[in-house]
Amino acid sequence: MNRLDFHPVLMRLPYLLGGVWITILIAALAFGLGLSLAVLLVVVRFENRGVWRRMSRGYSTALTNTPQLSQIFAVFYCLPLMGVMVSPFLSVVIGMTLNAAAYLADILGAGMSRVPPVYHEVALTLGLNRRQTYLRVILPHVGRTMFPALANHFQIMILGSAMASIFGVEDLTGCAYDIGSTTFRILEVMLVTGALYAVLSFALAGIFMLCRRGLERMV
Repeated sequence: MNRLDFHPVLMRLPYLLGGVWITILIAALAFGLGLSLAVLLVVVRFENRGVWRRMSRGYSTALTNTPQLSQIFAVFYCLPLMGVMVSPFLSVVIGMTLNAAAYLADILGAGMSRVPPVYHEVALTLGLNRRQTYLRVILPHVGRTMFPALANHFQIMILGSAMASIFGVEDLTGCAYDIGSTTFRILEVMLVTGALYAVLSFALAGIFMLCRRGLERMV
C-alpha cells in the first residue's frame, strides 16, 4: 500500500523556495508595468472622445475576454517571428503585463468615474495643469479608493503566474514539476506547493491590510 512520503520533497525545499521568489518577481514586474500602461489607457479613455477612447476600451475588451494563457503564447511565438528574441521569462512577463493592463485600466476607470467634480475645481483654483491634476490629485485619490481591488488583482497574478511553468520558467510550479519528475512524489510535491502558495497569499493579504490602514490614516 502506497503511503505519503514528504521526505524527498522536503529535502528539496530550498529549491522550491527559490521558485517562490521567481513567482513574486514575475507578478511584481507584470503588475508594475501593467499598472503604468493602465494609467495611460485610462487617461486616454477620459481625456478623449474619439478613436483613441474607442481603442482604449477595445484593448480592455479584447484582453479581458480572451484567456491569459493564449496571450502569453502569442507573445512567446509571435515576437521571434518578428525578429525579436526574448527569453521564456520575459515572454511570460510581457504577456501578463498586457493582460494586467486591461484589467487594471477597468479598475482605475471605475475609480476615476467616482472622483468628485470638486477635486477638479480645487485643482483648477490652485492653478494646476491637467498633468499636475492627474499626478497630484486624481490618481492618488483613485489609488486610495481602489487599493483593495488593485491588491486583490496582484494576488490573482501571483496564482496566475503558475502558467510560467508551461514555458520552462522555474517559478514555484515549475520547480514543483521538476521535483515531481525526479522523485515521483507528485501528490506530495503538489501538496507542499499548494501550501506555499497559500502561505504567500496570506502573507500578502496581511501586508496589504497594513498598507490599507496606513492609507486610511493619511486621508
